[in-house]
Amino acid sequence: MLKTAYTVSVRILALVICATVFLSCNRDKIKYRLIFSSEEPMGNISKAIKTVVERNPHLEIELVIGEGSIGNIDSLVAGSMDLTIVENYVPYKDGVRAILSFYPQIMHIFHRGDYEPKSFQELVYGKKIFIGNPGSGSYRFMMDMFKFFNLDMSQFTITENAFDNEVFAGFTDIFPDQYLLGLEDYKLFSFDQIENYGNGSVAEAIALKFPQVKPFVIPQFTYRKITDKPILTVASDAILIARADLRESFVYDLTKTIFTEKQDFINISPLIYKGLTESFDRSKLSYPLHEGARVYLDRDEPGFLERYAELVGVLFSVAVALVSGLISLSKWQSQKKKDRVDVFYKDLMDIKNKINTIRSGADAAREIKHIQDCQNQAFNMLINEELEANESFRIYMELSKETIHELRGRARALSR
Repeated sequence: MLKTAYTVSVRILALVICATVFLSCNRDKIKYRLIFSSEEPMGNISKAIKTVVERNPHLEIELVIGEGSIGNIDSLVAGSMDLTIVENYVPYKDGVRAILSFYPQIMHIFHRGDYEPKSFQELVYGKKIFIGNPGSGSYRFMMDMFKFFNLDMSQFTITENAFDNEVFAGFTDIFPDQYLLGLEDYKLFSFDQIENYGNGSVAEAIALKFPQVKPFVIPQFTYRKITDKPILTVASDAILIARADLRESFVYDLTKTIFTEKQDFINISPLIYKGLTESFDRSKLSYPLHEGARVYLDRDEPGFLERYAELVGVLFSVAVALVSGLISLSKWQSQKKKDRVDVFYKDLMDIKNKINTIRSGADAAREIKHIQDCQNQAFNMLINEELEANESFRIYMELSKETIHELRGRARALSR
C-alpha cells in the first residue's frame, strides 16, 4: 500500500514538472502597447523602451503614435493602450499610475528678436501665438499662465499653425543644433531677471502656484546668440505612466530594466543623464505611483508567489486535475478488479450450490480440478496486478478451499 502511494506521488510530481517545462517552453509572447507623441525625444525614448524590454524573449512592445498627451492618457483609461510618456503638467485622471520620471522638460518661449518684452503681458499682447496642440501639457500650462498674469485673451491670437508666429511656446528637451536653424531671428523669454532667482522671482511664484513645475535656468550661450544671457523659466518632468491595472510584476521588471539599462537612454538627451534617477521626487507626480514601481524603488522584492502567481495558479490547477484524475483512475481500477473477483465468486457459488446433485466421484474430481484452475488463474492475475490482495481475494481463496473439501467429502460418500 505504501509502495503504491509512493509510486502515485512520484508520478504526480513528474507530471507537474513536465507541465511546468511545457508551459515555460511554449508560452506565447506577452504584448504591451506604448503610445507616444511624435515630438522628440519622446519617440527615441519610446524606441529605447521597446529595445530594452524586448531583450526578454517573452515580451513585446508595440509602438503607436498618438495625437497628444491628453488623448494618449485617454487611451490608457480606455484600456486600449498600456503605457505612454507625458508631461507631468497634465490633469489627473483616474485609472492611471506613474512609473518614473525621465527628465525635466523645459518651457521654451521663443519670440521674435525685434522687441524686448519686459513682462509676460508685453510678450503676448498684439501677437500671434502658438502654444502647442490643445491636448498637450504645453497648451494647458500656457492657458494657465494667461490666467495667472490676468491677461485679456482678446488682446492676442492663439493659432493652430506652428509656423509664422511672433511667439511660440512649449515644454521641450534641450534643442540640438540642427533644430535651431531658422530661429536666428528669435530670442527666449525670461520670466524674471536671473539675479532675482532665489529671492522670490516670478518663476518661483509660478512653481508655488503650480507645483507640477519647478524653476529652471537655461545657461547663457546654450543656444549661442539666442541666449545671450541666462534665461529663467520653468520645467515639468516627462513621466512614464501606465494603466492602473497593468500587471505589478511587469511594471516592477520594466522599472528595474530602465534603470539597469540607463545607458540606452542617456545618449538620447543630456537631460536624461541627470533626470533619470531613482531618487526623483514622487510627491510632485501628477499621478500616484504604480505599486510595481513602488515595490522596485523601495526594494521590496516580490516573493515567488507574487511574481509567478499566474503560473503557480495554472500549475496548481494542473496538479489538482492530475490528482483528481489519478483518484478516479484508482477507483475505476479497484472497481474493475472487484468485478473480476466477483466472476470467480459467482463461478464458485454455482459449484457449491450443486454439490449435493453430483452423482459420481469423477464429476466431483472434475469440479475440484476446475476450482484449482481458477485458483491458479487468480494468483496469476494477482501477480500481474489485475487483482488486489485485499479481503475479497482472501475470502475467495478460503471459500474455494472449503468448497474443494466439500467436494472431496461428497466423492468419498459416493464411493461408499
